[in-house]
Amino acid sequence: MSESLANLRFAVVDTETTGLSPTTCSMLQLGIVIVRGDGTIESQFSTYVKRRFWKPGRLGAHHIHGITRWKLRKGISIHEALDRLSAELKTATFVAHNAKFDLGFLRAEAQRCGHPLVVEQPICTLTLSRSLDPNKAHPHNLRQLAIRYGITDVPNHDALADAIVTARLLPMLLAKANITDASQLASIALK
Repeated sequence: MSESLANLRFAVVDTETTGLSPTTCSMLQLGIVIVRGDGTIESQFSTYVKRRFWKPGRLGAHHIHGITRWKLRKGISIHEALDRLSAELKTATFVAHNAKFDLGFLRAEAQRCGHPLVVEQPICTLTLSRSLDPNKAHPHNLRQLAIRYGITDVPNHDALADAIVTARLLPMLLAKANITDASQLASIALK
């Protein structure tokens, strides 16, 4: 018998980055929300990523994410951030909205610093939402999706805020997809 969805733990992750390419850009912020399948949020974690140095002009789209060098100085190292994520993933399933993007950055950062990041059967709420809309009648960006599901307090481009919104959406999307237990998660995991 498979474990009930309500008892499952999910590590909902979001990143803010200097750009769109994991090979040439860097992660600035990591947000992690641990949520149960029934929607109960257990914990939240957010950090800026401190680097030994940032080249001038390398913070990316500051006008979008609002992250400054001053904020980054209060962060933790990329290795510490990945350690925290790895610890959560020992007992929780990785989830992100546009998981390929976040995973691309997390894996690139892990490779650069020699961190053994293991992510098994990640779930993407963007992919899941699109699969529930075969006629392509709705937008699936995080803000529009949240509003469609009745989540109106949606801040933009902060890793923790976006992870919280995704964590609140996850149980609704799983219910709409008729996912009720752990054995069904493999059917929606990224390949």
